[in-house]
Amino acid sequence: MMDKPSNIHKYPIIELVVKLASRCNLNCSYCYEYNKGDDTWKKAAKFMSNETATLLGKRIDEHMKEFDIEAFDIGFHGGEALLMKPEKIDEIINCIKKEVSGKIYFSLQTNGVLLDKEYCDLFLKHNIMISVSLDGLQESHDKNRLDHKNEESWQKVVNGINVLQKYCPDNFNGILCVIDIDSDPIDTFDFLSSFDVDIDFLLPLQNYQDLPYWPNNDKTAYGKWYFEIYKEWLNGRNSHIDVRFLKNIIVQLLGGQAIYEVMTTNPIGLLTISTDGFIEGLDCLKATGSGAQITNLNIRNSSFTDSLSHEIVKLRQSGIDQLNQKCKDCDFLKGCAGGYIPNRYSEKDGFNNPSVYCDDLYWLLDNIQKDLIKRTASR
Repeated sequence: MMDKPSNIHKYPIIELVVKLASRCNLNCSYCYEYNKGDDTWKKAAKFMSNETATLLGKRIDEHMKEFDIEAFDIGFHGGEALLMKPEKIDEIINCIKKEVSGKIYFSLQTNGVLLDKEYCDLFLKHNIMISVSLDGLQESHDKNRLDHKNEESWQKVVNGINVLQKYCPDNFNGILCVIDIDSDPIDTFDFLSSFDVDIDFLLPLQNYQDLPYWPNNDKTAYGKWYFEIYKEWLNGRNSHIDVRFLKNIIVQLLGGQAIYEVMTTNPIGLLTISTDGFIEGLDCLKATGSGAQITNLNIRNSSFTDSLSHEIVKLRQSGIDQLNQKCKDCDFLKGCAGGYIPNRYSEKDGFNNPSVYCDDLYWLLDNIQKDLIKRTASR
């Protein structure tokens, strides 16, 4: 049996991504779950059962008591989480709540296509916070986010957001947008800001085996795309919107603590739980190869603490220690933190690389830092 890492008592698990469904009603071209080579979903239960949810609740309660954790976060995910009917999600939540004596906060990520009043009633009942995937304007969104009949989804998603804003506006708290580098950043920002919720602009989930598309091979193109939004945002455009990626960079460059787990040197206390109850590492690792997230542990016979000794979990628990030397020596270690773990992968060196977006991130951080210095000096 492997020795438990010395830091596990400092960094317990405090958050779970819980898979309610292993299938999806969309077929997004860039999806790490189905279209990046991983096929583990084929053997997974289509939906989480009440029995698995009850066991999950027991494991959560066990871990909270072991580490004296006051509150725990559960983010429901898929596939598409809303392929599970609202009455069934209600049962799953009640099974978990029944076993947990501490405080639990719920959130749910959805593609938005199936949102209706019945789901909104469920969100209100359990105070579930909702984030919707919407890749900007219709041309960008429908370039990649089609259904299994090759039909567009943008209008259905917008209609779903309108339902959220009508029936449970206070539960709608975020949009995830995968960047279309050919789109106009300001038009995209203005459109998404019109929904009055926080925005996460995500780099496409590429790595050294599956390189990003850079227009004209300009490997600073994504950095420049972000910077256009940064300039307008800091000058007051849509300033009421929280752009988490940019806010995280600014906070860290100014000496604060990271608020965004995609780019932080802080250890991350998060696991993924499959529909079958398997304990897994970062879900997005599926983009680096089939089964890359697997620990072979299950809540039926293993605790969350048991998982902390697994290499895939320690990858997120090790902070600066798990970064390559180039990143450790970089002027922008505080701010970039090596980039998102899946973006570092290569067949040759595993995750011991800078992000494949290193040039983009360095350009962006360098220009944001120069701008912040200039703004401070002019006060």
